[in-house]
Amino acid sequence: MINQSVDAETIFDMENVLAFLERADAIASSTELDELLEQMLALMVEIAGGASGTLYLVEGQQLVFRVVHGNPASQYLVGLRLPISIGVAGATISEARPIWVKDVNLDPRWDATIGEISNLAVRSMLSLPLQLSQQVVGVIQIFNPHRSEPRLLQLLGNRMASEVEKSRLLQKAKQRESRLSALVEIIGHIGSTLDRTQLLNMIMEYARSLLGAEASSLFLIEPASGDLILHVSTGHLNEKMQAIRLPKGKGIAGYVAGTGETVLVADVSTDSRHYANVDQKSGFATHSILAVPLTARAITLGRDRDDSVEHTIGCIEALNKIEGTFDGDDVLLLTTLARQAATVLEIATLYADVNELFFDVIQALTAAIDAKDPYTEGHSQRVSEFSVAIAEEMKLAAEFVHHLRIGAILHDVGKIGVSDGVLKKPGRLTEEEYREMKLHPSIGERILGHIRMLQQEMPVIIEHHERLDGSGYPFNLPAEKISISGRIVAVADAFDAMTSDRPYRAGLPIEEAFRRLRVGAGTEFDSQCVEALAAAYQQGKIHSQKESSAQTAALSG
Repeated sequence: MINQSVDAETIFDMENVLAFLERADAIASSTELDELLEQMLALMVEIAGGASGTLYLVEGQQLVFRVVHGNPASQYLVGLRLPISIGVAGATISEARPIWVKDVNLDPRWDATIGEISNLAVRSMLSLPLQLSQQVVGVIQIFNPHRSEPRLLQLLGNRMASEVEKSRLLQKAKQRESRLSALVEIIGHIGSTLDRTQLLNMIMEYARSLLGAEASSLFLIEPASGDLILHVSTGHLNEKMQAIRLPKGKGIAGYVAGTGETVLVADVSTDSRHYANVDQKSGFATHSILAVPLTARAITLGRDRDDSVEHTIGCIEALNKIEGTFDGDDVLLLTTLARQAATVLEIATLYADVNELFFDVIQALTAAIDAKDPYTEGHSQRVSEFSVAIAEEMKLAAEFVHHLRIGAILHDVGKIGVSDGVLKKPGRLTEEEYREMKLHPSIGERILGHIRMLQQEMPVIIEHHERLDGSGYPFNLPAEKISISGRIVAVADAFDAMTSDRPYRAGLPIEEAFRRLRVGAGTEFDSQCVEALAAAYQQGKIHSQKESSAQTAALSG
């Protein structure tokens, strides 16, 4: 019951009551929550003969303004969040009963500064709880009411609470379905790349958007120290966060990484684990946080792979929920994403390790070539650098450039099969010796041709001495049969050969080397590749053997 009486202008008869109930039934048929709230509030303001009204819903420990009726100037209040204990609305929730305030200026609970209603001369108000199973799910406030129909209003309010809860559950179910669908899509996207940097950025942007958070961050454990290193930050943190290091065990992230537990904190100011130093360094104010561990089962090569144990490699944080507070659904979603992300990160790390091993083997092969022919030491590496510069100048795809880099390093691997007498001869080769030297592309194919991972590099190894006019070796291929990778490396190889010093002759000046390349363009060399190399040189992207040696000497001197 309302604790004070209202001066009644009209007492509704049964016919009017039934009419209002019928209208309430019609409104209840709406499945859209916002429409339901607006129409029910309008009906209750009408019944009470009020000037205007507001409606809050309870979300966690907050009151959220959802509807303002009869006062267009106060529409800006919609979406405003307030502490659940504040004002007359807070008292209505704590007491779980209607509250009639005859004169707001005399009631200490009335606080006009919180915006319960603005731009309105409020004299009196009726504050009604929306109750469902003895739980208050919202509050309706009617301002300057002229009629008192407390039982009818409370009946409609409780009916409204039931419909609100149904609508909210339906809305939440739809949201959960949508978010789970998004999660499935996200996991699919995560598996689309093994680039570690791209992967980390993708994971964190997905985490932030999926949870509706203001920002997100990902820390990985530094194996040597156990400290947490910030690798990625998104949202409002993106421009503010620099290299952040959390000492082992410090902060909520440190606690999560150390214990493997999930932590949800609605107000970090009340949690002693919060490491305020990060906020001070970043200038970002953390209010709420959901932190889950990045836990993965180590992936190892060879036997006993099933014996690996789970271990924590870091922590993902979602910071400051934009609407409402982090809840159980958020925990489930972020935990699922984190587990998938951690596994893919382990795969990406393994891939990077294998790729590094692969390059180490290639470098070992290159060193073997250099050891066999010390006069051309560094030649293979320079040809690879020149080839990459040509390809990038020609705007070729990154994957092509990757294979070109490897193929160019290995282009002379067949020289391992050439006799030392021919390979190390300081003077001009005889015709027979030259025939043996021309075998090195074919020897390289025999050495590496069976390696599955090097199939895209084989054209470089085979074709780098072919000529556009068909007079090259080993197969006298015509121009249309020579791959773009073979053409690129042919130019890079010739440029390095012309500009590098040999015991029996000095390297040509850069200008003369490019003059000769241009003379041979169209017959021996691809003209586009020649001009791409020239452009890269002019931009300082590449340096000849002599220029690199001079720079090294200057630095060491």
